[in-house]
Amino acid sequence: MFQFSGGLLAGQHDNEKERTPPARPISVTFPSLDPPEPSLLVPPPCWTDASVAGVAAHFIALKKPSDVNLDTLALLNVSFEPECDFETLLASISDHAQSHLPPRSWLEEAGQDHAESTGSDAKVLCNGRKCPDRNDFYVRAKEISFKNQDAFANLTRKPMGEKVPLRLAHFRKFWEGLDNMAYYWDNSLDQYLDPSVANDHEESKSRMEVATSFSPLATTSISDEEPRKKAKTESNTEFQSPDLLGPENTALSTGLPNSVTRIAPASTTALKAPWEVNAATMPEKPIDLSKGSYKGYRIGNGAEMPDSYRLETVRAFLEPIAWAFGVTLVPHRRPPVLQLEKIRFPVRMSTVAWRGPQDRIKARQGWMEGPVLGVQCRADTNFGPAGDMYASSVIDTVRELGGMLLLAQERAREAKSEKRAGDGKWWTTAHRWGGGPGGEVGEGQGASDAPATDTGGKPDEKPTVRSRMGSKERRKPTPSEVWKVLKPGNPLWDPKVVYEAIGKDKSVAWDDIFMVSSLNHHISILKLRVHPLYLQYLTEGTLPESPPEDRDWCSPKLHRTRWFDLFDMNDRNEAMRGLWGILDYLMRAQQDPDVSMEGA
Repeated sequence: MFQFSGGLLAGQHDNEKERTPPARPISVTFPSLDPPEPSLLVPPPCWTDASVAGVAAHFIALKKPSDVNLDTLALLNVSFEPECDFETLLASISDHAQSHLPPRSWLEEAGQDHAESTGSDAKVLCNGRKCPDRNDFYVRAKEISFKNQDAFANLTRKPMGEKVPLRLAHFRKFWEGLDNMAYYWDNSLDQYLDPSVANDHEESKSRMEVATSFSPLATTSISDEEPRKKAKTESNTEFQSPDLLGPENTALSTGLPNSVTRIAPASTTALKAPWEVNAATMPEKPIDLSKGSYKGYRIGNGAEMPDSYRLETVRAFLEPIAWAFGVTLVPHRRPPVLQLEKIRFPVRMSTVAWRGPQDRIKARQGWMEGPVLGVQCRADTNFGPAGDMYASSVIDTVRELGGMLLLAQERAREAKSEKRAGDGKWWTTAHRWGGGPGGEVGEGQGASDAPATDTGGKPDEKPTVRSRMGSKERRKPTPSEVWKVLKPGNPLWDPKVVYEAIGKDKSVAWDDIFMVSSLNHHISILKLRVHPLYLQYLTEGTLPESPPEDRDWCSPKLHRTRWFDLFDMNDRNEAMRGLWGILDYLMRAQQDPDVSMEGA
């Protein structure tokens, strides 16, 4: 009747019960790319040479994902930096961004001598909220520091012995999503039964059932008047048979099968959980276990996991951190497309972090401000030797860059208004019709735009239909009426979003774009440092008339962290610490630059 966690799978599969074996576990692999050398001081030749296809022409020629190659990356002219930690990631940003990263001592409970800043000394965010302190960080970090098995058992309310039940408040949905992912990635309990052994096991069970049906104790009734010892002696002499007195009878009497069940492990090495090792070592010639049985945790492998499980888990991991700063995660309400001159190129963006407005009325109406950062989850798992790893790595990198450039274009819309396609052009303002029989839309109105004269009497007017609430029912316009409406193209910008580069240092032209990328059961944080003139070239296709002071404006800088495993407790803590510092930096309150009063 009541369903509190609709996506929870825990408890639906018994680990000790034999069932049809799932697919073999897959290896955890990640993209490995050797990017092309960018042009740092001058724009690349493909931007200035008219004989070479530009960025927009190249992207419009892409018909399928396999068409993406190194030329696509060379056109974007991005500088790829090596993987780094959060200290190095924030050190490359101005305005002392590294100071917003919480120390690792915050992962431990604060002592009695720790004094919180209150009153006028407390820091305030750009949305007017109080900046979350160490206690807010520790309460959330404590919930992701539990052991995986303890948290999973707490979700299903399994008895934990003398252990105190865990308190899952902020990250409860995260643990539910992680439990769903474990049904496809956790191979620590995999036990594949060989088909021959499974058949022997079934035969032994059937023999036990036959022996039980012919057991003298089951067919002979013992009288209360006769001694129990005598009844046993008589029954044993009456039901002796060669089949039951052979060697098989000894095994059946003890309740054990004749042969010991042999268990074929999923790997040749010791089985470990996915948070301990990336993947199990596969044997050279795997045994065909399609007709055997399986005992374990999984119901499939990572490639078969629904993509929604990954998105729900990553989102549930980010939401408690974002809510502490007054930030919400909402996907785009308009299709996310990257504007390349006159081309709208679709990109992938799972969800976006937005800042809520301070006006409560606008907040109830669905207004948002930002974006702050983006989240992109991808279901690709074939980065190993089985496929073309280099080609798939290039495609995955272009997908990440497309999502980050979309966020950069949206943040660059601050204090601007959208110019819709065809706005102010003659084909969106002047009626046109070349004449001919039938009218514009074949309504039989003659050869001109003027409607035909109706000589007949007026038909009986239908009474106005009103709804139960008393208002008139809205009449849906006909296709001919829609065709006659002259207006520009549909808008791309969300009308209820106040686009703003939240957290951007106003003293510099560069903007820092952050995005959380997810593959397998891991996340990585990316940062793209981009110049507004670079975005101008992508959006409008025009180069600056004079060289700017920043000679490297044509090459954005891409930094990224390593991949953090969500099944690993230490990786979860480090990822939360980095995301906390990034949001604390982006949501900081900035002072408006001083305005010069000369000539006033």
